[in-house]
Amino acid sequence: MDEQYTMLARHYDTLTFDVDYAGYADFADRLFKKYKIPGNLILEQACGTGSLTLELARRGYEMIASDLSPDMLVAAQEKCVDLPEQPVFICQDMCELDLYGTVDGCVCALDSLNYLTEQWQLKRAIKGVATFLNKGGLFIFDVKTPRMFSELDGVSAVWEEEGLFAAWQYGYDKKSMRAAHAVDLFERQKNGSYKRYGETHYQRAYTREKIEEILGQNGFTIVGVYKDTRLHKADDNTDRLYYAALKK
Repeated sequence: MDEQYTMLARHYDTLTFDVDYAGYADFADRLFKKYKIPGNLILEQACGTGSLTLELARRGYEMIASDLSPDMLVAAQEKCVDLPEQPVFICQDMCELDLYGTVDGCVCALDSLNYLTEQWQLKRAIKGVATFLNKGGLFIFDVKTPRMFSELDGVSAVWEEEGLFAAWQYGYDKKSMRAAHAVDLFERQKNGSYKRYGETHYQRAYTREKIEEILGQNGFTIVGVYKDTRLHKADDNTDRLYYAALKK
């Protein structure tokens, strides 16, 4: 995980232009209110460039935002600079969560938990959230399903805008449930030439049964599993699962 999202940090928002952060924030806000969490202090893990942190702060939440990438955190801090109450930004691994106190809710969006490629990492990350989440707090996250990883296997994709060209290649091994996607980014320089950057991102698929087993072992009650941020219930054909888990 350490080498991922380094060169992509400054272009991340451009490449994820189609992500509906406002819709995700509305989804989380609706669930936080529905389950009457004990306060308004929210942790966003794997916050990236802070787009969701910003949206949640605009909805009145006091935010703590963590990410493993210093480059992403710099971008996040710059994005949130005009907020009346600044989020607290922490450079931290999801598996090593360590806060000064507890929080009332936690959000981990955009399949960030799939980047934990060992089961012990997933267990430790969920245990960390349980440790620092107040009783009655809500943990909201989403994961890609094995079905989605299988559909992506062998897929190539390209994206282009003026001065920037990106290419992705996806691979997935069903036996190990491990996935890799290589990203090549070509950035036009002032002299008209292009500079190439490359990263490989590694993820792992987890079954619904495994995720729910780990949540239960850490004192969570699953109160919702959805296929989108509009609260439609997940089914066997769901490519991405959105969880809402309540701390007992």
